[in-house]
Amino acid sequence: MSTDLWEYRPGSHPAAALGLVGYEVLATDGPVGRVEQDTGDHLLVDAEPWVPGTRVLVPVGLAARVDHLVRAVHLDCPRARLSSAPPAAVDLTALRPR
Repeated sequence: MSTDLWEYRPGSHPAAALGLVGYEVLATDGPVGRVEQDTGDHLLVDAEPWVPGTRVLVPVGLAARVDHLVRAVHLDCPRARLSSAPPAAVDLTALRPR
């Protein structure tokens, strides 16, 4: 199994060509927010329901599965792990780690 947080796990996102903007993001202990931007290797999530006025940068490697029927991204971590994520930038394309 890949340990690269910037790539989807095998089988977690069967239609990776589809964008995830608007999908709900769910941690193991509750909702995080909705995807605002999807760059392919990380998601910018509006975490307003969880922490007002906050946007969270989520590496796609944290996605356990993507459910296209209900438009949800299920993470395999609790929300507390996301609170230590780097601050979100407006333009995520400049942040690609490669």
